Amino acid sequence: MSGNLADASRFEARVHYLVAFIGGFLGLFPIVNVAKVLGSAQTTNLIDIVLAALVGDGRMFAFHALGALLFCFSVFLATVLPKRSRIDIRLLAMLFDSACAVVMWLFPMDLPAVLYLYPTFFALSFQWCAFKGAYGFTCSTIFSTNNLRMCISAFTEVFFNGDRSFLLKAVFFGLTLLSFHSGIAVSWLCYHFLGNLGFLFALVPCAACFIVLSVKRSS
Repeated sequence: MSGNLADASRFEARVHYLVAFIGGFLGLFPIVNVAKVLGSAQTTNLIDIVLAALVGDGRMFAFHALGALLFCFSVFLATVLPKRSRIDIRLLAMLFDSACAVVMWLFPMDLPAVLYLYPTFFALSFQWCAFKGAYGFTCSTIFSTNNLRMCISAFTEVFFNGDRSFLLKAVFFGLTLLSFHSGIAVSWLCYHFLGNLGFLFALVPCAACFIVLSVKRSS
């Protein structure tokens, strides 16, 4: 790997870790409030659509279906904007994440549980599309399950199968997991001591990421 390419890859990886921290931080909001569901868990929402349809609960069906539409619309935007505009969707993702934190702060506490998922359904799905990985590895900034699988399999290749070519992969996925769950831990502490106001802390890493990306883009 050439020097410039290696530097670019390291930069992408560091940004990826920061964004994973943000993904964990914002994803915790619906869990600690009333929804009790990870803010990026669209699978659960899709299951709830089927369950609401089966029991004939039209109101909940509509709420969950709207949540799925928000997720889909966000993915649509992240897919079409790079081809139809000069917008850097990574910068836009940080603006959406910041707006998500502000909405979390302002959210009243007496709404149907599914509504607390809406901000994260939109913002985190856009983030997921904008930050896809580094070093050539596809890696989510908003989920842990597949990242854990990739990390464990890579470390197994290194230490049990003797293939050190997997070391970079193992470290990358491991640090992504650490960053994501550090975000969850900090988010819980902020909520525990400050309530919904604590979610405004997300503006700090979002601003840092926005600035770093803007400087890199202009250099």
